Amino acid sequence: MAELDTNVSSIVPVAHRTRSRPPASSVALLLTELRGVPDNSPPLPEALALRSEGWRLVVAYCRISFAAHRRDGHGVEDQAAHCARIAAQHRAIVVHRYVDNDKSASKVGVTRPDFEDMLTALESGVTATGYPIDGVVCVSDDRLYRDVRTYQRFLMCFKAHPHRTYTDTLGQYDLYGEDAVQRGLLGAAAARAESTKQQQRARLNHRARAERGEPVASRRPFGWNTDKLTLHPGESEIVRCGVHRILGGGSLTAVTQDFVSSGYTTTLGNPWQRQTVKQVLRNPRICGYRKLHGVLVLDTTGKPVLGQWEPIVAPGEWLAITKSLDGRRHPGGWNRTGASRDGARYLLTGLVRCGRPLGDGKNCGASMHGHPTSMSYEYRCRPTLDGGCGRLSRQGPAVDDLITQYALTQLEQHGLLGSWLAPWPDTNSLEIANQRKAALQEKWYAGEFSDSDYFSQLAREEREIKRLTNDRQAWFVKHSPVVHERFDTLSHWDGLSLSEKREILFGLLSSVIILPGTKGSHRFEPTAIVPVWRETVRGGRAA
Repeated sequence: MAELDTNVSSIVPVAHRTRSRPPASSVALLLTELRGVPDNSPPLPEALALRSEGWRLVVAYCRISFAAHRRDGHGVEDQAAHCARIAAQHRAIVVHRYVDNDKSASKVGVTRPDFEDMLTALESGVTATGYPIDGVVCVSDDRLYRDVRTYQRFLMCFKAHPHRTYTDTLGQYDLYGEDAVQRGLLGAAAARAESTKQQQRARLNHRARAERGEPVASRRPFGWNTDKLTLHPGESEIVRCGVHRILGGGSLTAVTQDFVSSGYTTTLGNPWQRQTVKQVLRNPRICGYRKLHGVLVLDTTGKPVLGQWEPIVAPGEWLAITKSLDGRRHPGGWNRTGASRDGARYLLTGLVRCGRPLGDGKNCGASMHGHPTSMSYEYRCRPTLDGGCGRLSRQGPAVDDLITQYALTQLEQHGLLGSWLAPWPDTNSLEIANQRKAALQEKWYAGEFSDSDYFSQLAREEREIKRLTNDRQAWFVKHSPVVHERFDTLSHWDGLSLSEKREILFGLLSSVIILPGTKGSHRFEPTAIVPVWRETVRGGRAA
């Protein structure tokens, strides 16, 4: 073996290899291949035979949220290979892989579909393909959970069946003992605390850079070169002309057409849409300012901080165009910033979506908005420049009446009418109990409670929450008008306000797909209106 030459200068430049990111379709294909039964897993009969010989059949969970790997899927691919090695060391076979790519375990509101599927499988005892589950393998605890609540959910589903094992890089653990519960809770709390510290450091760093006027965008902003400081001659001119055209009385549609005809795409390579153009023109960056969390960044004298990049227009022009664009709304009350459940004029705004097939085999899928007509109103698909096809519309009152009938039928079938016709009197008590539990956890994270005090108080709060939850269920059964009385449901529905009706429908439905009708026919076709119910409704519970 050759000796290592230590005389090489340390300042010799090293050529860094750059790996181009694969297209999204390739990443999706890779993730599809990683999910489910691994290619080298034995068929079910053979796996059951090995199980009878002492081998354990386990599921693997892989997750990554690190931005450098999310686009190519290599992070979860490497984890999948490592999970297989860990399993083999402990006489186990991975029979199913659950993969969440680019999914945070600590951010509020982030749903991890495969993690939820794994919990369902653990609770049922078998995977979707019929393999029994003897345990879980993962490279590290923090891939699964980073807070106490998630750990408790995982542990409950894990212990739904006896004699399972949990294995990670550090070894194999028995999660049925009290020590394992304490270890997991403390680990989750430590992970939560570390995530909080990281987020705080990131926020402080972000603000410090903003106050110094440094560019912080993760990708090149449209109108500037790759250095994010100097102007791109062609793109910046398109933005400047768009500002001047709108200030001269032009429409946003006309400006969007100018962006499209310019030959330039967005910096992500996507075609221009009206909303995207609006975001570019409203961005204070074009005049040298910047916002942080929706507020202009100011210096110590209260004046906007000037960025280090070249501006495209003057601050006065940016203020004028922002005021102009914010004052423009679509006819019928549809706000182009997105459907809002507050202040909507039409019953299904935000739920109805276009189901018209496109040339690539996919459906349009764009949200439809209410639009007044000479006689009434209709739901229309968004124009092409707003991401829709602009080719489908349907009579609004007919769609509303049909969906209302469907919704009332669902409520009656599942005995849920009492959950919205007669509110449970202790709703506020349950909300307060949940808030007390959340506050208790936050204080524990902050070190204001010892472990013994925390767990004793947590058990007390959880008992109270369980009692109130059982009382609520019993109350709904007792007061359900479906069982105990007959009344005119439709009349009661008609007496509700529009916002109350929309709250009920948003709780029952995830969307309403409107399909094209028979060509040449002007009749309303109920079969072309497809309600998509939420899982909680199909399961017989109120959303």
